[in-house]
Amino acid sequence: MAGVSNNPNSARQKMINLMYLVFIAMMALNVSSEVLDGFELVEHSLRASTENTTTRNEHIMANLDRAYQVNPAKVGEWRAMGANVKTQSDDLIKYIEELKLRIVQESDGKDGDVENIEHKDDLEAASRVMLAPVVGEGKKLKERLNGYCSTMCSVVGDPSKKTMFESMLSTDPVKKAGIVAGSWETALFENMPVSAAVTLLTKIQSDVRTVEGEVLSTLITNVDVGDYRVNKIEALVIPKSQIVTSGIPYEAQIVLAAVDSTKQPEYYLGETLLKNNLISVSTGGTGDRTLSGKVVADGETYAFETKYAVTESAATIAPMLMNFLYESIDNDMEIAMSGVPSGAVKASLTGHGSIVFKDKNIWTVKGLSISSSPKVTVTLTGNVGGRNVSGSKEFTVRSLPDPLPFISYKDANETVRKFKGGTISKRNLVDAPGVQAAIDDGVLNVPYTVTGFTLSIVDALGNYIPEVSNSGEFTARQKEVIRNIARGKRFYISNVKTLDPAGKPVAIGYSMEVIVN
Repeated sequence: MAGVSNNPNSARQKMINLMYLVFIAMMALNVSSEVLDGFELVEHSLRASTENTTTRNEHIMANLDRAYQVNPAKVGEWRAMGANVKTQSDDLIKYIEELKLRIVQESDGKDGDVENIEHKDDLEAASRVMLAPVVGEGKKLKERLNGYCSTMCSVVGDPSKKTMFESMLSTDPVKKAGIVAGSWETALFENMPVSAAVTLLTKIQSDVRTVEGEVLSTLITNVDVGDYRVNKIEALVIPKSQIVTSGIPYEAQIVLAAVDSTKQPEYYLGETLLKNNLISVSTGGTGDRTLSGKVVADGETYAFETKYAVTESAATIAPMLMNFLYESIDNDMEIAMSGVPSGAVKASLTGHGSIVFKDKNIWTVKGLSISSSPKVTVTLTGNVGGRNVSGSKEFTVRSLPDPLPFISYKDANETVRKFKGGTISKRNLVDAPGVQAAIDDGVLNVPYTVTGFTLSIVDALGNYIPEVSNSGEFTARQKEVIRNIARGKRFYISNVKTLDPAGKPVAIGYSMEVIVN
């Protein structure tokens, strides 16, 4: 008897990474019904993969049970540990399945069906179930995943497997460009369409079954098979991934359990004799696939069958802000291609401007101008398994919104504040260097260079007195006016002239009223 391994592989991880990128991109994109239907297809494929992994794990557990029947004293400890691993895995899988049903019922009503979601684009259901204050299940799920991961890591002794478990079941806060962008549960379920949330939970179930299989494989390898004889030999197929991208070969290893290591079995795919126990089948098109064959050893024949799914190659091109680009500033966007390492993706810009690599999956589009063209296209190219793949997306170029002037000062706690109009103390005005301008609307934070402004007051005789600065700083005369103005009186900042980040002159029509306290 030999242990069955569920070793992780690059193809599977690339698929999972792609799913995360698509989930993130959905937060910024106006998602079409076709995309939501696509998530349903991915969810079905993941579910099939999970079921196959479950079957494989049951084979391993059955081998432990048979070994226990032959030698209870020797195998009892490992069998008990395996039973505990299976129980914890089943409980967690059941809990996640209940969460999926609750989210669907929150969207479709009490008769909601996970396999037939009606309101796939509902952005509120997942948030209500997973993120509601006090009763939200997001934190509970995170705690259960952390506890499960900790328990599984304590069973295996291989540091590399522990690292794999911690990576697959990670609930660390989500980071963007090295900055914490939110908690794990918020990033995964806030404003997430129902179809995407269900797919994500199915992906977690798949990861749990994969970890369960790795732990069970470790336990069975710890059993000394020389102390007893097995009563069944099986041919098993261990795929690198049961979900592959079109154009990437399906690869798997054929394993015959409990054979004599001095004898070499013969491996057949269909009726074709293989050179070794490795399967590599080219993929084209999409859909479910089935492979079958046999292993011949000691005159006996052992049949096997395995299933896998082929998905369409995809490219993710998602701006960090919205589904359009701004002229005059650098626009960061997240770029990835299924099956292509981030460092091997090539990006180009059609229309005008340029696109440059920044860090990891982040690229920057520069030098855009509406006067050159209101549209640009980002095109990606890469190579997957010797096959060239590509993807592209068109973006609208927009003008930046108008900046607003403000006076920067420090409050009593030495915190920098932006005064944009109203009442302010004379002391803060006197200490302020001058007038600044920026776009600061909660989405953009773009500073402008002030090249001039007018400070105006109305004297006691009703005369309008303007004082002009040819920079962003208060002139000596303007400072004198501020010092001499009585409390309760007011003046105005107007005719603010600026340069945008590209150096283009921008005049601000807004006039700021300042009341001296």
